Amino acid sequence: MDDEAKHRLEAVQKFILRSTVPILVEGEEGKPFPVGTGTLLRINNRYFIITAQHLFEDAAQLEHIAIPDALDSDSYTRVLNLVHGKTNNDDIDVTVVEITSSESIEGIKANWNFLTLDNVDVSASTNSVWVVGYPVSRVSIKGKRLVAEPLTLLTERMGEVPAEALPPVHEGLDIFYTYARSAHLLWKGEAVTPELYGVSGAAIWDVSRQLSTGLWLPERFAKMVAIQSAFMHSGYLRAKSWWAVARSLAKIDTELGEAVHEKTGVTGG
Repeated sequence: MDDEAKHRLEAVQKFILRSTVPILVEGEEGKPFPVGTGTLLRINNRYFIITAQHLFEDAAQLEHIAIPDALDSDSYTRVLNLVHGKTNNDDIDVTVVEITSSESIEGIKANWNFLTLDNVDVSASTNSVWVVGYPVSRVSIKGKRLVAEPLTLLTERMGEVPAEALPPVHEGLDIFYTYARSAHLLWKGEAVTPELYGVSGAAIWDVSRQLSTGLWLPERFAKMVAIQSAFMHSGYLRAKSWWAVARSLAKIDTELGEAVHEKTGVTGG
């Protein structure tokens, strides 16, 4: 790999990680524990966490959500006054959590970056992708101090639905990617893959596009295409197309519906 290619890979990973957060739940005495991965998104002047629905099967957890101020930190921003945009279909394992507390928004913005719909591709047509998240096996907590090592996995879309995949499987919604016992991990090369508990809700990224005009910037290069929802180690990753997220956002109200349709073509109807 030449220096220019390495520089660009580093820039893309840094850009993605600035918006990819460990989702924590405050336990006893304020001690955090990780439950999944989320992506920060801004539409107009409204702020969201995009993740997997199954993380919040216990609705009470929504009252105790926090995001670390860094990946090596003993300080956290509590995510207060959440509005939970649950889908009506349990098969669509994505959720939209709106942050309505100005205190929480400012705390998160001080340390992280909110993406926009310009960073989305609802077509999910690419074959080569990155999965970026925080496996529980790479998160350590001592007292209130959290240290999280992100995983950046390079993988390929599968040509067929795995025989082991639990039904129902919806064409255009459910996407499967290879998850073998070993895979290419960014900066580590071919390595043994971890269990993916804690990565649920992570964005799956298309970083394959080539831009022939204009200034090269990582935000123009990388697009979210799906949300990771399940896995079978040494088998597959299962994801939901970002189309499902766009549709969920569009259903919330007219303002969001118009913004989502303008950028993605997706409607809430």
